[in-house]
Amino acid sequence: MKRKEIYGDFQHVGKEYRNHRLYFIEIKDSGINNMALPLTDGKDFHIHEFDISTDGKRVVLMAAPSPNMGDFMNGDLYILDNEACELQKLNIDKLLGGSICISPDGSKLCYSASIREKEYYKTHIQDSTLEICNIHTRERIQPLTDFDSSVIPLRWTDKGILMRWQNKTNYHIGLLSENGTVEIVSEKEDGFILDASITRDGNHLSYTKAAANETFEVYLDDKKITNENAYFKGKLKSNREIISWQSHDGLEIEGILSTPSAFDSNIKYPLLVLIHGGPAWASFPIHSGCFNEKYPVEQFIEKGFIVLEPNYRGSSGYGNEFLKANYRNLGIGDCQDVISGVDALVDKGIADKDRVGVMGWSQGGYISAFCSTYSDRFKAVSVGGGITNWRHHYVNTDIPYFIRMHLGNDPWNDPEIYSKTSPMTYIKSASTSTLIQHGEKDARVPIPNAYELYQGLRDMGVETELVIFKGMAYSSDQPGMNVAVMKQNLMWFSHYILGESLEGFRDL
Repeated sequence: MKRKEIYGDFQHVGKEYRNHRLYFIEIKDSGINNMALPLTDGKDFHIHEFDISTDGKRVVLMAAPSPNMGDFMNGDLYILDNEACELQKLNIDKLLGGSICISPDGSKLCYSASIREKEYYKTHIQDSTLEICNIHTRERIQPLTDFDSSVIPLRWTDKGILMRWQNKTNYHIGLLSENGTVEIVSEKEDGFILDASITRDGNHLSYTKAAANETFEVYLDDKKITNENAYFKGKLKSNREIISWQSHDGLEIEGILSTPSAFDSNIKYPLLVLIHGGPAWASFPIHSGCFNEKYPVEQFIEKGFIVLEPNYRGSSGYGNEFLKANYRNLGIGDCQDVISGVDALVDKGIADKDRVGVMGWSQGGYISAFCSTYSDRFKAVSVGGGITNWRHHYVNTDIPYFIRMHLGNDPWNDPEIYSKTSPMTYIKSASTSTLIQHGEKDARVPIPNAYELYQGLRDMGVETELVIFKGMAYSSDQPGMNVAVMKQNLMWFSHYILGESLEGFRDL
């Protein structure tokens, strides 16, 4: 770049980026024509998703003004006529980001849409359904009229639209007809469907699924074709069950409780609470490392802990009203959901109230930070990539719109809500030994969050340790770094709750 050579390296923030474009390569009987024909060159947008009609004549594009996360919610649908090389914008006012699919004959589109007006759904993005649009007439229908769940369209087949949705701690797949009927097509209604693929004629279906207390297997036409769970045969494995309790305001909360295979209900176990990120995500009763590469649940169980993973207010899969229950109530309501879950296990006589720890990453790290400063209920805390001060976070993160969605405003017009929901507001009451882990290059939750909590805890005389993972962004793709994160958490809670030594902690 000439500018860099002449002036040095700098960036115009929010103005310079690389857009994804679409190209066409023709495949003939003689082989592949390596000449890539540009289809969207010169277009001032970034392509997030696309799908192609069966005859290859039409392409539907979901594109945004730029790849910046803040523009993702401002996406539009375009129809590209390959033969005429014409691009047409559809102006869908309730479009939500995510998958799109085109009907086999190329006449209709299916996409995720808001069930409310556009300005409102920017506050509550999970209020969604599927919408079908006729390309020619622009007529739109919402076939799912009574479906309180966020739905993802996967593929439009001759037999219907394959879609995926969450129902509490399960994920299902089904075929949707245009009249709104849904046929569940996985082998059983229970289990977590991680991903699915189907042929265009709808005759052959594959998916990965995990049943409760199992890991994922691959299924083809409802027949299991892998045996990954054989790896665990003869090995100790925790038992994961779904439990529920009432929070402080009467809201019913579910969670996953992991206990040892030789669990004794007459024993009061040390308890660790593992809080999922999101908040629009959930914990599930399956054994899978792909959802948890930072917290060694099985090793915690072997150490003698039991582990609770609460699906606090704002978690997905429990309906739109539950999703919105932490609107302008972040941290406070979430923390109460966690504490009420701890109290429920203490009241049952299976958790030791004096030996409780809490941990989590991202949104889970934020709630853990809130538990560290807002409450003295815990013996030890681990904050991973967590938000600590919403006002400062707002001007540093790459997704400030996420904060406005959940707090309802920006910090300049509503500083009170930013203060009320920030862990640092309550730093003077902090008393819990806290481990802070953070990626140096995290753009989603920038590192000032970690330094602010660390300095505040030190000033309050609270035992704390800050570990910065060099080169790491929001998460790490280095197995060794993930192992270090897990070992640090294992040692931290084993020391502060079980009384074991921290010798060697700083060698990790």
